[in-house]
Amino acid sequence: MLSLPLTITAADAFGAAAFAGSCLWPLMKKRRALLAGQAASNLMFIIHYVLLGAHTAAALCLLVVMQALAAMPEGRSRWQTAAFAATVPGIAAIAVFTWSGLPSALSSLGITFSTLARWQSDAIRMRLLLLAAGAFWISHNALVMSPFGIAADLFSAAANLLRLHGGRRKAAPAAAAALSADAAPKGLAAA
Repeated sequence: MLSLPLTITAADAFGAAAFAGSCLWPLMKKRRALLAGQAASNLMFIIHYVLLGAHTAAALCLLVVMQALAAMPEGRSRWQTAAFAATVPGIAAIAVFTWSGLPSALSSLGITFSTLARWQSDAIRMRLLLLAAGAFWISHNALVMSPFGIAADLFSAAANLLRLHGGRRKAAPAAAAALSADAAPKGLAAA
């Protein structure tokens, strides 16, 4: 029997936990559940990235947690808007203070798109912007050698695409029915 040494580091353990959370939140149907799942998995990614030495990404993940919590309530109060808006200049400040070249640029662009996504009231727009954010995060994770980050971003993209496709399939029959009702002669539509 061949035995291979398997070394699991703390970065791997937190990366695996973050990946598990990332596999669950995109499957949520409601906006608040999406945001709560993002916050939880990003707490694990913070530790994962610190252990990898990807300090820009770790600090940006902390902003993700703050944004998700601020965006969670359905209404938009002034304090929520102010708290969320305060994270936007934080992206630039974090990038400047933790700059490490291309990985910092990619993670900053990724969080910029995900910031726009988290402030959307519509789950479809949110998912589309998260897909754009994922492209930057996948590139970042390849550079900092985070297979868990890459896997999480790929899974998230696949789940968001499936949810978008499922939403399109449900909307198509309703749209077709509305079009046929509009196209029917007015006297026949009521019958």
